[in-house]
Amino acid sequence: MGQMTRNTPVDKTFAVGLKGGVNMPRMYYFNNPALKRLPQSLVFTPMGGVYLDIPITNAVNLSPEVMYVKRGTDMNYVHANSGAQVHYSISTSYVDLRLPLELIWGLKPYFQPFVTVGAETGMCMFGKIQLERTAPTAFNDTIAIAVDSANMSLIHAGVFAGLGFRSKVNIWYQDVLLKFTVAFHQGVVDSYSPYEKNGVANAVNVHAYQITGQRWPQGLEVTLGVSIPLESGFYDACSTFSRDRNRRRSSRGHLFGF
Repeated sequence: MGQMTRNTPVDKTFAVGLKGGVNMPRMYYFNNPALKRLPQSLVFTPMGGVYLDIPITNAVNLSPEVMYVKRGTDMNYVHANSGAQVHYSISTSYVDLRLPLELIWGLKPYFQPFVTVGAETGMCMFGKIQLERTAPTAFNDTIAIAVDSANMSLIHAGVFAGLGFRSKVNIWYQDVLLKFTVAFHQGVVDSYSPYEKNGVANAVNVHAYQITGQRWPQGLEVTLGVSIPLESGFYDACSTFSRDRNRRRSSRGHLFGF
Protein backbone atom coordinates (compact mmCIF):
# COMPACT_ATOMS: atom_id res chain seq x y z
CA MET A 1 0.00 0.00 0.00
CA GLY A 2 2.79 2.37 0.86
CA GLN A 3 4.50 1.81 -2.51
CA MET A 4 1.27 2.31 -4.46
CA THR A 5 0.21 5.52 -2.65
CA ARG A 6 1.67 8.92 -3.36
CA ASN A 7 1.18 12.16 -1.45
CA THR A 8 -1.68 14.29 -2.75
CA PRO A 9 -0.62 17.93 -3.18
CA VAL A 10 -2.34 20.32 -0.81
CA ASP A 11 -3.55 22.50 -3.67
CA LYS A 12 -5.67 19.60 -5.03
CA THR A 13 -7.56 18.96 -1.81
CA PHE A 14 -10.37 20.71 0.00
CA ALA A 15 -9.00 22.94 2.75
CA VAL A 16 -10.42 25.23 5.42
CA GLY A 17 -8.55 28.23 6.75
CA LEU A 18 -8.36 31.58 8.48
CA LYS A 19 -7.49 34.84 6.73
CA GLY A 20 -6.43 38.19 8.13
CA GLY A 21 -4.82 41.40 7.02
CA VAL A 22 -5.38 45.09 6.40
CA ASN A 23 -7.69 47.13 4.18
CA MET A 24 -6.93 50.64 2.91
CA PRO A 25 -10.40 52.11 2.28
CA ARG A 26 -11.46 55.21 0.36
CA MET A 27 -14.52 56.52 -1.48
CA TYR A 28 -14.79 57.30 -5.18
CA TYR A 29 -17.14 60.24 -5.84
CA PHE A 30 -18.51 59.73 -9.34
CA ASN A 31 -20.01 62.71 -11.19
CA ASN A 32 -19.30 65.08 -8.28
CA PRO A 33 -16.17 67.16 -9.09
CA ALA A 34 -16.25 69.18 -5.83
CA LEU A 35 -16.02 66.11 -3.57
CA LYS A 36 -13.82 64.17 -5.98
CA ARG A 37 -11.08 66.83 -5.69
CA LEU A 38 -10.85 66.61 -1.90
CA PRO A 39 -7.76 64.68 -0.67
CA GLN A 40 -8.30 61.35 1.07
CA SER A 41 -5.81 60.13 3.68
CA LEU A 42 -4.22 56.70 3.65
CA VAL A 43 -5.89 54.65 6.41
CA PHE A 44 -5.13 51.07 7.52
CA THR A 45 -7.98 49.05 9.02
CA PRO A 46 -7.91 45.41 10.22
CA MET A 47 -9.93 42.66 8.56
CA GLY A 48 -10.31 38.90 8.90
CA GLY A 49 -12.48 35.85 8.38
CA VAL A 50 -12.70 32.22 7.29
CA TYR A 51 -12.49 30.59 3.86
CA LEU A 52 -12.57 27.31 1.96
CA ASP A 53 -10.26 26.14 -0.81
CA ILE A 54 -12.23 24.14 -3.39
CA PRO A 55 -10.23 22.76 -6.35
CA ILE A 56 -12.09 22.85 -9.68
CA THR A 57 -9.16 21.77 -11.88
CA ASN A 58 -5.42 21.44 -11.35
CA ALA A 59 -5.05 25.16 -12.10
CA VAL A 60 -8.34 26.69 -10.95
CA ASN A 61 -9.63 27.06 -7.39
CA LEU A 62 -12.83 28.48 -5.96
CA SER A 63 -12.23 30.03 -2.54
CA PRO A 64 -15.50 31.25 -0.91
CA GLU A 65 -14.99 33.31 2.23
CA VAL A 66 -16.84 35.22 4.92
CA MET A 67 -14.95 38.37 5.95
CA TYR A 68 -15.21 41.26 8.38
CA VAL A 69 -13.98 44.46 6.72
CA LYS A 70 -14.15 48.22 7.30
CA ARG A 71 -15.03 50.71 4.56
CA GLY A 72 -15.14 54.48 4.40
CA THR A 73 -12.88 57.47 3.97
CA ASP A 74 -10.77 59.97 5.92
CA MET A 75 -10.24 63.56 4.74
CA ASN A 76 -8.28 66.55 6.06
CA TYR A 77 -8.53 69.82 4.17
CA VAL A 78 -9.08 73.59 4.48
CA HIS A 79 -12.55 74.92 3.71
CA ALA A 80 -12.26 77.27 0.76
CA ASN A 81 -14.68 79.94 2.01
CA SER A 82 -14.20 80.05 5.79
CA GLY A 83 -10.59 78.89 6.04
CA ALA A 84 -11.59 76.32 8.68
CA GLN A 85 -9.57 73.13 9.11
CA VAL A 86 -11.91 70.22 8.40
CA HIS A 87 -11.56 66.56 9.32
CA TYR A 88 -14.25 64.34 7.84
CA SER A 89 -14.42 60.55 8.19
CA ILE A 90 -16.70 57.62 7.44
CA SER A 91 -15.98 54.34 9.24
CA THR A 92 -18.35 51.43 8.60
CA SER A 93 -18.07 47.73 9.51
CA TYR A 94 -19.32 45.09 7.08
CA VAL A 95 -19.69 41.33 6.98
CA ASP A 96 -19.02 40.15 3.40
CA LEU A 97 -19.67 36.96 1.48
CA ARG A 98 -17.06 36.69 -1.27
CA LEU A 99 -16.49 34.30 -4.16
CA PRO A 100 -12.87 34.53 -5.41
CA LEU A 101 -11.80 32.46 -8.42
CA GLU A 102 -8.06 31.73 -8.53
CA LEU A 103 -6.01 30.85 -11.63
CA ILE A 104 -2.84 29.15 -10.35
CA TRP A 105 0.56 28.50 -11.89
CA GLY A 106 2.02 25.54 -9.99
CA LEU A 107 5.73 26.26 -10.44
CA LYS A 108 6.87 24.72 -7.15
CA PRO A 109 4.99 23.40 -4.10
CA TYR A 110 6.42 26.28 -2.08
CA PHE A 111 5.75 28.95 -4.76
CA GLN A 112 2.51 28.93 -6.74
CA PRO A 113 1.59 32.41 -8.06
CA PHE A 114 -2.03 33.06 -8.95
CA VAL A 115 -4.45 35.67 -10.27
CA THR A 116 -7.73 36.13 -8.41
CA VAL A 117 -10.99 37.71 -9.57
CA GLY A 118 -14.38 37.62 -7.93
CA ALA A 119 -17.54 39.24 -6.63
CA GLU A 120 -18.67 40.21 -3.15
CA THR A 121 -21.78 41.29 -1.31
CA GLY A 122 -22.05 42.51 2.25
CA MET A 123 -24.18 44.04 4.98
CA CYS A 124 -23.23 47.11 7.02
CA MET A 125 -23.46 46.21 10.71
CA PHE A 126 -22.56 49.55 12.31
CA GLY A 127 -20.45 52.65 11.77
CA LYS A 128 -19.94 56.36 12.33
CA ILE A 129 -19.79 59.54 10.26
CA GLN A 130 -17.84 62.39 11.88
CA LEU A 131 -17.17 65.99 10.92
CA GLU A 132 -14.78 68.24 12.90
CA ARG A 133 -14.22 71.88 12.08
CA THR A 134 -11.56 74.15 13.61
CA ALA A 135 -11.94 77.74 12.47
CA PRO A 136 -9.28 80.49 12.62
CA THR A 137 -11.59 82.26 15.09
CA ALA A 138 -13.22 80.80 18.20
CA PHE A 139 -15.79 78.78 16.19
CA ASN A 140 -15.16 75.03 16.60
CA ASP A 141 -17.61 72.16 16.35
CA THR A 142 -17.80 68.39 16.06
CA ILE A 143 -20.69 66.42 14.62
CA ALA A 144 -20.79 62.63 14.96
CA ILE A 145 -23.69 60.42 13.93
CA ALA A 146 -24.20 56.67 13.88
CA VAL A 147 -24.57 55.02 10.50
CA ASP A 148 -28.06 53.76 9.71
CA SER A 149 -30.40 53.49 6.73
CA ALA A 150 -31.03 57.27 6.82
CA ASN A 151 -27.44 58.16 5.92
CA MET A 152 -25.91 55.06 4.33
CA SER A 153 -26.96 52.30 1.96
CA LEU A 154 -26.56 49.26 4.19
CA ILE A 155 -26.10 46.77 1.32
CA HIS A 156 -22.74 46.54 -0.44
CA ALA A 157 -21.91 44.82 -3.71
CA GLY A 158 -18.62 44.90 -5.55
CA VAL A 159 -15.99 43.19 -7.66
CA PHE A 160 -12.27 42.68 -7.11
CA ALA A 161 -9.08 41.49 -8.77
CA GLY A 162 -5.59 40.84 -7.50
CA LEU A 163 -2.38 38.83 -7.41
CA GLY A 164 -0.90 36.45 -4.90
CA PHE A 165 1.04 33.29 -4.28
CA ARG A 166 0.46 30.05 -2.42
CA SER A 167 3.07 28.06 -0.53
CA LYS A 168 2.87 24.50 0.81
CA VAL A 169 4.77 23.88 4.04
CA ASN A 170 4.87 21.02 6.53
CA ILE A 171 4.51 21.77 10.24
CA TRP A 172 4.69 18.86 12.70
CA TYR A 173 3.85 16.32 9.96
CA GLN A 174 0.84 18.39 8.90
CA ASP A 175 0.58 19.98 5.44
CA VAL A 176 -0.31 23.66 5.68
CA LEU A 177 -1.14 25.99 2.79
CA LEU A 178 -0.18 29.66 3.11
CA LYS A 179 -1.85 32.15 0.78
CA PHE A 180 -0.71 35.77 0.39
CA THR A 181 -2.97 38.09 -1.64
CA VAL A 182 -3.04 41.74 -2.72
CA ALA A 183 -6.37 42.75 -4.28
CA PHE A 184 -8.19 45.93 -5.30
CA HIS A 185 -11.91 46.07 -4.47
CA GLN A 186 -14.42 48.30 -6.23
CA GLY A 187 -17.99 48.84 -5.06
CA VAL A 188 -20.68 48.86 -7.75
CA VAL A 189 -23.62 50.02 -5.55
CA ASP A 190 -24.04 53.67 -4.52
CA SER A 191 -23.37 54.01 -0.78
CA TYR A 192 -25.55 57.13 -0.49
CA SER A 193 -28.83 56.36 1.26
CA PRO A 194 -32.01 56.66 -0.83
CA TYR A 195 -33.28 59.00 1.91
CA GLU A 196 -30.34 61.34 1.24
CA LYS A 197 -31.07 61.29 -2.47
CA ASN A 198 -34.72 62.28 -2.11
CA GLY A 199 -34.06 64.86 0.63
CA VAL A 200 -35.92 63.11 3.45
CA ALA A 201 -32.79 62.80 5.62
CA ASN A 202 -30.29 65.57 6.32
CA ALA A 203 -26.88 64.09 5.72
CA VAL A 204 -23.55 65.11 7.25
CA ASN A 205 -20.85 65.55 4.64
CA VAL A 206 -17.90 67.67 3.63
CA HIS A 207 -17.52 71.12 2.10
CA ALA A 208 -20.69 72.46 0.50
CA TYR A 209 -22.67 69.24 0.69
CA GLN A 210 -23.80 68.14 -2.73
CA ILE A 211 -25.84 64.99 -3.02
CA THR A 212 -25.11 64.53 -6.68
CA GLY A 213 -23.50 61.63 -8.45
CA GLN A 214 -22.60 58.43 -6.63
CA ARG A 215 -20.26 57.43 -3.80
CA TRP A 216 -18.63 54.04 -4.39
CA PRO A 217 -16.48 52.29 -1.76
CA GLN A 218 -13.00 51.21 -2.80
CA GLY A 219 -10.22 49.39 -1.01
CA LEU A 220 -6.78 47.88 -1.41
CA GLU A 221 -6.51 44.73 0.70
CA VAL A 222 -3.38 42.81 1.76
CA THR A 223 -4.16 39.46 3.40
CA LEU A 224 -2.51 36.25 4.56
CA GLY A 225 -4.48 33.00 4.71
CA VAL A 226 -3.55 29.78 6.53
CA SER A 227 -5.48 26.62 5.65
CA ILE A 228 -5.35 22.90 6.47
CA PRO A 229 -6.50 20.08 4.13
CA LEU A 230 -9.74 18.38 5.11
CA GLU A 231 -8.63 14.90 4.09
CA SER A 232 -7.15 12.33 6.45
CA GLY A 233 -3.39 11.98 6.69
CA PHE A 234 -3.57 8.12 6.91
CA TYR A 235 -2.30 7.46 3.41
CA ASP A 236 0.46 10.01 3.72
CA ALA A 237 1.48 8.31 6.95
CA CYS A 238 1.62 4.95 5.11
CA SER A 239 3.77 6.46 2.40
CA THR A 240 6.09 7.98 4.97
CA PHE A 241 6.36 4.63 6.79
CA SER A 242 7.15 2.90 3.51
CA ARG A 243 9.94 5.34 2.71
CA ASP A 244 11.37 5.02 6.21
CA ARG A 245 11.31 1.21 5.92
CA ASN A 246 13.06 1.34 2.55
CA ARG A 247 15.72 3.65 3.97
CA ARG A 248 16.31 1.26 6.88
CA ARG A 249 16.56 -1.71 4.51
CA SER A 250 18.99 0.18 2.29
CA SER A 251 21.18 0.93 5.31
CA ARG A 252 21.22 -2.74 6.37
CA GLY A 253 22.11 -3.79 2.84
CA HIS A 254 25.00 -1.40 2.78
CA LEU A 255 26.29 -2.68 6.12
CA PHE A 256 25.85 -6.42 5.48
CA GLY A 257 26.53 -6.52 1.72
CA PHE A 258 23.04 -7.16 0.32
